[in-house]
Amino acid sequence: MNITEILDQKLQVLGDHIDSNIDKALESQKDNLNQELDNLKTNEIAGLVEKYNKLQEQADNLEISSKRSGSAQQNENWVSSMVTQIKGADGFADQVRSKQGISFNVPMFSTKVGTPLTGANDFVDSTTSLNVVPPDYQGGIVFTPSRNVHVRQFLPTGTTQSDLIRYVVESSVSDGTAMKAEGGNAGEYTFDLAVSDAPVRTIASFVRLSNEMLEDVQGLTSYLTTRLPSKIRTKEDNILLFGSDSPSLTGLTEDARAYTDELADSNVNRFDILTKAVAQVRQQEYTANAIMVHPDDFYNLMLIKDAQGRYVIPETARFGGALPMIAGVPLIANTAMTTDKFLVGDFNLGAQLFDRQQSSIRFYEQDQDNVVKGVVTVVASERIALAIYRSGAFIFGDFSDALTAGAS
Repeated sequence: MNITEILDQKLQVLGDHIDSNIDKALESQKDNLNQELDNLKTNEIAGLVEKYNKLQEQADNLEISSKRSGSAQQNENWVSSMVTQIKGADGFADQVRSKQGISFNVPMFSTKVGTPLTGANDFVDSTTSLNVVPPDYQGGIVFTPSRNVHVRQFLPTGTTQSDLIRYVVESSVSDGTAMKAEGGNAGEYTFDLAVSDAPVRTIASFVRLSNEMLEDVQGLTSYLTTRLPSKIRTKEDNILLFGSDSPSLTGLTEDARAYTDELADSNVNRFDILTKAVAQVRQQEYTANAIMVHPDDFYNLMLIKDAQGRYVIPETARFGGALPMIAGVPLIANTAMTTDKFLVGDFNLGAQLFDRQQSSIRFYEQDQDNVVKGVVTVVASERIALAIYRSGAFIFGDFSDALTAGAS
């Protein structure tokens, strides 16, 4: 028996099955034959699909797949095609009940025989590379968080229209002020005046993107205008604290006074060191308003206990109810600060930050071979100057060195 005879036999069985259901529909509702047949077309289509799947498996077992492979695969879904043909057939019931039956054009299709659909690839249309179940895309671009506390937040800021900040500082002070006896000489106060310069420096970064990316990737422009300036601010933090050699810009820690040990206590801890650093700022007639440490050192301070096993930092600070204070000075965690280092200072009087050009984003099409390649250069930049007026307003130190010196 050839494949044609097998298919005819199976279709005859299907026709008899449909014929039986039509008879039942006629008996149950003779006055509404057309409506019942329409329902029949819809309700029985699932059964037809299942039967035809089995026919396909039988055809594969008879090794006729090689005959199908030579023909172009049609994009039309075969089930949808059958539904369309059944609904459009005139006298569907009569044709099914007749001896000749009814024939349909079934587009060629392929399926995985005996393989469960388990992977994402099983739900992708191979003819279009599109997902059968479309993913639920979320708007925007996900990126790692940016630093939320910056050094400039602790400094007074100003603007300038020049490329150089110049200021006069007092130096070589000798204070001979004293009580004066009648007819005697007054005490002499001497000093020198020196000119200091703070050059304006540029911090910049760029990225090159294709025109297609800018047009097709949703939220890319918003991402760039947010992400690039945050990178500029992060680099700015490092430069304001530790300076830059090329081109030169002096940072706060470079001009600060070094912490000196005055404790000589075998039980010295980090709180003792920071308290003494605050005192050293005060000795210079400044009032410290911030203690800046790395987050590792910040949370290590939270864990310090006294001899009775009680935390030194009050619970309100440890549980986030209040900002931790040491000798009345806020303790600030900032990833810009190097681990094991601390900076204590009067940021209000000690220095000032000047913006020549605040952080900006520019898009350039005329750069190198951008026009030929269809790309755009996106540049983020800022121009700043840091004037450190009073180096004595800052104390910079190392916890490990201070602990060793204090315990000796």
